[in-house]
Amino acid sequence: MQKTQKRLQIKTKKLMNSLFVGNFKSAFHGRGIEFQDFREYSPEDDAKYIDWVISGREGKTIMRRYREDKEGTIMCIFDDRVSLRFRSGIKYELANELLMLIGQASLMSWENFGWYHLSREWHEYIAPKKSQISLQKFLISKNPQEYNWTLSLDFFLKNPLKRSIVFIVSDSLELDEKSFRIAALKHDLVYLHISDGFENTLDGSWVETLRGRWSIFWINLDNTKKKELYRVKRKQKLDAFARKVRSLGWEVAFIDNTKSVFSVLLSLMKRREK
Repeated sequence: MQKTQKRLQIKTKKLMNSLFVGNFKSAFHGRGIEFQDFREYSPEDDAKYIDWVISGREGKTIMRRYREDKEGTIMCIFDDRVSLRFRSGIKYELANELLMLIGQASLMSWENFGWYHLSREWHEYIAPKKSQISLQKFLISKNPQEYNWTLSLDFFLKNPLKRSIVFIVSDSLELDEKSFRIAALKHDLVYLHISDGFENTLDGSWVETLRGRWSIFWINLDNTKKKELYRVKRKQKLDAFARKVRSLGWEVAFIDNTKSVFSVLLSLMKRREK
């Protein structure tokens, strides 16, 4: 495990450059800000701070005002479930590379950096700090026993952290909307969905072998019509999830092993800068 962690740190450090860190700082400008009060919206204000719920109640456009703290906080929530270990753990490796990139960029930007490592039964919390210690604990592997559960942020809502940038790394499309909605009012949420390219396309050999919890499954991939139907349904499901996430005020990005984790993160940053 230590050798794996060392290789990952070396790989992600090679990717770190002025372009990435500079984009990271500008894309997440405003982290470390605290809610101050409400006021009526003016044309020169940034529309992303409009509070549509209050505006609807008051009958006029109202925006939230924030006060900037001297230091920002970056939090990562790693939803570690058994499904990440399917097909030789491709998704687990992607998640760890993603977490390491965010962690290194946070520390190089001189931000407080912390994280939650969770499953259905437990969660481990590393408090935010400017230290490589937090980063070094990323790859401590637990052994989650449960396959599926609805991801909730109730545990995180108990944390007294001020407004932070929160990256949620998971392969789940089932969320507890109530807890996510409340968390989005307090923090800036970015949901990073991890998948295996095979899940999205069914591209593979004629017979694909999948290992489940109790047994092994064989899938015949020779039926092109069924594969195409699956791809359409899968894309519709991901698109619907993205629309739901964005309607609640979060950002979302989809990452799989057919794309560079670095390039997806960079695209996310550029999109946030617009």
